[in-house]
Amino acid sequence: MRHRNEHPKLMAALLTSLVLAPLLASVLAGPAQAAGFSDKVKEFSLVNGMRFLVYERHQVPTFAGMIMVKVGSVDEATGVTGMAHFFEHMAFKGTTVMGTKDYAKEKPILEEMDKVGDELAAENLKGAGADPARIKELRDRLVTLQEQHRAFVVKDELDKIYSENGGEFLNASTGPDTTQYFVMLPANRLELWFLIESERFKDLVFREFYSERDVIAEERRMSEDNDPDSFLNEEYQNVAFVLHPYRHSVVGYMEDIQSYTKDKALRFFKSFYTPNNMTAGIVGDVNLEEIKRLAEKYFGDMPRGPEPPRPSFVEPKQKGERRVTVRFDAEPSLVMGYHMPAPSDRDNLVLGLIGSILSRGASSRLQRDLVTNRKIAQYIGAYGNSPGARYPSLFEISGAPRHPHTTRELEQAVIEHLERLKTGAISKEELDKAINQAEASLYRSIGFAENVFLAMRLLRNVVLFNDVDADFKRVEALKTITPQEIRDAARRVFDESNRTVGILLKKGSDKTGGEK
Repeated sequence: MRHRNEHPKLMAALLTSLVLAPLLASVLAGPAQAAGFSDKVKEFSLVNGMRFLVYERHQVPTFAGMIMVKVGSVDEATGVTGMAHFFEHMAFKGTTVMGTKDYAKEKPILEEMDKVGDELAAENLKGAGADPARIKELRDRLVTLQEQHRAFVVKDELDKIYSENGGEFLNASTGPDTTQYFVMLPANRLELWFLIESERFKDLVFREFYSERDVIAEERRMSEDNDPDSFLNEEYQNVAFVLHPYRHSVVGYMEDIQSYTKDKALRFFKSFYTPNNMTAGIVGDVNLEEIKRLAEKYFGDMPRGPEPPRPSFVEPKQKGERRVTVRFDAEPSLVMGYHMPAPSDRDNLVLGLIGSILSRGASSRLQRDLVTNRKIAQYIGAYGNSPGARYPSLFEISGAPRHPHTTRELEQAVIEHLERLKTGAISKEELDKAINQAEASLYRSIGFAENVFLAMRLLRNVVLFNDVDADFKRVEALKTITPQEIRDAARRVFDESNRTVGILLKKGSDKTGGEK
């Protein structure tokens, strides 16, 4: 994730829309759009397979441009974890024209850096058998080359061009399922957007490759190794999934990051950054025919690629409870996960509704009982499709005990609530409230005040679910769920043998989280 000229609240909300289940993330501008997007969004494709979604909104002379690539951490092979996220950073480094003072003089230095970088990566892969002296020698040589290279680099020129032309919210993000690049611009800069976005993928130079690799390594240290929630979540996911690549984090393992080579990155780029794996969304004060002309002019010569490789692993059925405990200098916390089917399965829909019944709002079951009444938890949340929605994933409950209560007490209290779902009554009032919450979220979000949110919604619906109205149809389908379906889904999913528990305890505490 890059952090640039974004509005903080807008960024936080946009990231939320990426990771929450479609049920919880659906947003709409107003009641007039309740029927969906189909009558407002126009779609076309180029011969090379690149798709374009266009929503003309002429209220303000601006537009949001977004390109979503169907590649995320779930597409990474063993040994290249984190590559989708790393490439997101590379895509801002410029071309043979942009980002350089003299590419002809820059190129030989880049090639020499690659030779040294390959040797360094090979030495790092030896693990405990690596030669520290050789590593130092190669790193020193790389530093010398990087210093020579800086003389030819125009730092962040892509950002500067957009900024000088009124661009806002320039950013990109990578998740388990997709990577997206976006910016908001004045309407009269539409052709500039097409020019820059096409060139950054057709003529990309892997500039500052090794220094950026170090940046990612530091990001890994800060976001995964030194953050208690991420520290717990990584170990928990590695236990919850045995084979499926949802098991590793988006940022990747340090051992893989330190062994990135230009060759690995190029293979990844050529496999996934093809026009037939990219979809563009343009929303705002634009004209469909003009977009068609510019799309053909700037993206039409991009050659179609083979269909990208996709995960071929079927996660084995879990046959017994799995547990992992980690210790960190932080207050205790808990995460529990149950394997759940993909969004195409009816149970996925039902589990989304269960998540709302359990934890959405102050009067939800877990919030009312564990946070407000018994004060066992500081916070609690239940949600489906974690970490992603392209494949079968996890239904998760996460929270933190309130002192003097322990993670063991919190875990048992949550399990009691899940057991009640299997046999207990689901009142019409409770069911109606959860459905109304989902439907109301189509109208109450700030999201569509910004075209970039609408672009994200359209692209997510199409890229992940192949239906521009996927979130609307999901909410309508919620209205058909019965209390018996909830009980049946709870019995199928919330079984001890299907459960993975991750516990974070404070260093120096006993096994329950209490002081020794």
